[in-house]
Amino acid sequence: MSLFRAGFLLLPLFISACSLPILHKTTPSETEQTTHQASSKEQAVTSSQTSGERSQALLETLDEEMKQAAAHHSELLARSGTAPSIPSIDKECMTTQLLTSEAIQQLRAYNDQTSEQLMAIDSRVEQRKKAALPGDIIQILVSKTNITLADSSFVTQPLIGQWVRGESRVIRLKDGLLFDAQHSEDLRITYSESYQLLVNDKVISIVNPNNEKSHATFDVDTSENNGTIIGSLDYRQVTGSH
Repeated sequence: MSLFRAGFLLLPLFISACSLPILHKTTPSETEQTTHQASSKEQAVTSSQTSGERSQALLETLDEEMKQAAAHHSELLARSGTAPSIPSIDKECMTTQLLTSEAIQQLRAYNDQTSEQLMAIDSRVEQRKKAALPGDIIQILVSKTNITLADSSFVTQPLIGQWVRGESRVIRLKDGLLFDAQHSEDLRITYSESYQLLVNDKVISIVNPNNEKSHATFDVDTSENNGTIIGSLDYRQVTGSH
């Protein structure tokens, strides 16, 4: 009787134990696995973009923006007398795509800024053509010049033209031999907004608006820096209708 009672008492405990839930180790579904893999790939791509090696395309873009910045700086400095400093970019330090991209953005911002300033000068040049003040327009006569290159030398024909304050223009000096002209050379003449007269970006004279005419000599490098151009020019004020 005692055994029966003991068994009767243990039976509920046995039934309760059998009814406890069995814990299994869960396995992620295929959808969860795919999502996790995609997330990992995105993180890897992002990491590569921010810290990976520079791509050739980025390097080429960086070179283009640096060349454009140098050209803008040179032209703005010549035409206005001042120019903002180019962002200091050391290509050797641009070791990641992120650093290279940031440098490109800095240069693009600089090029946008200087482009606006150059366009503003163009606008003022057009205004001066229509309503010139004393010193705004000068006529320049380039006398015979002697050009010496690595493999040749020649004397050029005289040339005459007009420049507006703020204008920069390239003229072509031709060989003085009229019937057998085999040589020529470009010459950039700039009349800056600050009244400086430049030849191939070298200041050769300061124009005085109160002087009717003046004379200047120059000894400058050729545009390709492989020779020299030595000569002189005369300039005079242009007033009224032209």
